[in-house]
Amino acid sequence: RTPTDMTPVVPSLTLRSGAKMPALGLGTWKIAAGDTTAAVLSALRCGYRLLDCAPVYGNQPQVGAAIQQALDEGTLRSRDELFVTSKLMTQTLDPTDFEAAVRTSLAELGVDHLDLALLQWPAPQRAPIAEQWCAMEALVDAGLARHIGVSNFSVKKLGELMDGSDVTRGAEGADAEYSVLNTDDAEYCVLGECRIPPAVNQVECGAHFRQERLLNWCASRGVVVQAYGPLGSGDQFSSDGMGRARSGMEPVSHPAVVDAAMATGVTRHQVLLRWNVGRGNVCVIPKSVNPERQLENLEAVAGPALPPEHANSVGSIEEQYRLQHGSFHTGPNKPYRTLADLWDEDVGYMEGREFERPEGFALR
Repeated sequence: RTPTDMTPVVPSLTLRSGAKMPALGLGTWKIAAGDTTAAVLSALRCGYRLLDCAPVYGNQPQVGAAIQQALDEGTLRSRDELFVTSKLMTQTLDPTDFEAAVRTSLAELGVDHLDLALLQWPAPQRAPIAEQWCAMEALVDAGLARHIGVSNFSVKKLGELMDGSDVTRGAEGADAEYSVLNTDDAEYCVLGECRIPPAVNQVECGAHFRQERLLNWCASRGVVVQAYGPLGSGDQFSSDGMGRARSGMEPVSHPAVVDAAMATGVTRHQVLLRWNVGRGNVCVIPKSVNPERQLENLEAVAGPALPPEHANSVGSIEEQYRLQHGSFHTGPNKPYRTLADLWDEDVGYMEGREFERPEGFALR
């Protein structure tokens, strides 16, 4: 199959600017640098047009090599066919350094602008998030990013950012290690509504953790949701992957998913992707280095919706849990005291589950 003849058409989502973003992208987290160019090139050849990247993934130069090869061979007719996302990991990055960091990413990726730049976590160690957002807006002004957004933001934190009530200010002092959530008497930083509102919130989102409240809120505010880990991110937990402790069942093994796959004649992975995109306002970014699986994922998103009875069954899985729990941002010397502070929700769904806990960790 080639992008010019037999490739199924991936639907798109409309961003607040009116620009279109594909509802399927290739996630590049956990792809080894040595495998990245081949994986990205095979995805582009079978029809992917969204690439999700980040400097911390350690493979942006290899992504750039694949983009250039796709242009050289005609798989991509122009850079404008591609939607490229990268991120800023702000735990150790001052807002004054955002532009230089993005220019480095552009050089690695071999492009002259990002279609989407994201704050990777609500991390206020070096500056209040409201100040970080001003630096993000400056990226758009400079033509370095066409859209800006956030990742791993709760309804509360995103609402505070958008509406000008930022309570994630770091403590006073250039070397402060704590946010207001760890400082009882710190002043809040209120900058007013965003001049350029976030276009996207990228979060963990799948049948194992539906994020219904967040999805509904984002839709009401014109924010598109990008779903990472929509298949359960299995290689985080495999012995030949990252070897992390698994906090819940692998979503593809759930009986509702297995039953839907058997009844509809598609794979379990396709069930999960088709269900997620079928909810509306959701873009999925599964990672795969296998060309056959990449095409399988593309066909899932391009294909017809699940029958209502199976969509309802997959969307009603009772057990809900985070696999990317973010506990490394919590603790006595971290921005958030507890997991509940990080996610601004009742985290009872993590009670009794296996996952990595930093020193001083507390759920609530």
